[in-house]
Amino acid sequence: MAAVAVIVGVVLLVLLSRSSPPTGYDVSYPQCSGSYPSNLLFAVIGVDGGVAHDANPCLGAELSWARSAPGQKRPRQPALSLYIDTGNPGTNVSLWPKGGSAPAYGSCNGLLTNACSYLYGAQRAAYSYRLAATHDRAAAETAPWWLDVELALSWAGTYRLNIAALQGYLTGLHAAGATGPIGIYSTEAQWRDITGLTAQTTPAAFRSQLPDWVAGTDTTLAEARQNCASGSFTGASPTLAQYQDGQVDSDVRCTQPR
Repeated sequence: MAAVAVIVGVVLLVLLSRSSPPTGYDVSYPQCSGSYPSNLLFAVIGVDGGVAHDANPCLGAELSWARSAPGQKRPRQPALSLYIDTGNPGTNVSLWPKGGSAPAYGSCNGLLTNACSYLYGAQRAAYSYRLAATHDRAAAETAPWWLDVELALSWAGTYRLNIAALQGYLTGLHAAGATGPIGIYSTEAQWRDITGLTAQTTPAAFRSQLPDWVAGTDTTLAEARQNCASGSFTGASPTLAQYQDGQVDSDVRCTQPR
């Protein structure tokens, strides 16, 4: 009977492990007051507190939690990635640049212009990089970074102004020391509404093919896998797709085409 009990116990453990496989999760300031999932495969951590000039108050704790992740081997997904809350609030914020020069846009005069939008993005990216580097310099330097581009954030009145700000975020991260890939978290509809760009026109606007992380806070795992196959909005095959798993945001690593 003891041997039978042991066998039954082993079978239950196997079934339990199969029913709750490790997965990827993304967390940020909204999760500061809760517990973090234990079946962690990889993590994407938001460094800001909802806007690009604020800090995630539990960034250190969430980075410590992410260190338990093993990462994924096939297809490869690093144990830790980071993301920034972007936006272009214009002169409505005290941190709006008052001067300086932006590549391809010229001088910033402190008004809502392409040049000032670019510099705002670059400065906020550098700030976000420093937030992460304060807790983990190696991660800030080498981990993939994602730019959160959603309609819920503040945006300017023209596509060109928003594109300039996002170009600044990209340049600001690189200038601050980020060497990992930098991609976009959004959806096809939101990306088009904010930038006016499509999968066909995005590479030219940014002079590169940016990785995709397809947003889906109300999405099932099956729908996320479908987004992996057809959810591209930057022209690149999606890298990650988000879905809802209980009270947390989960993520699946998409299989890249050969």
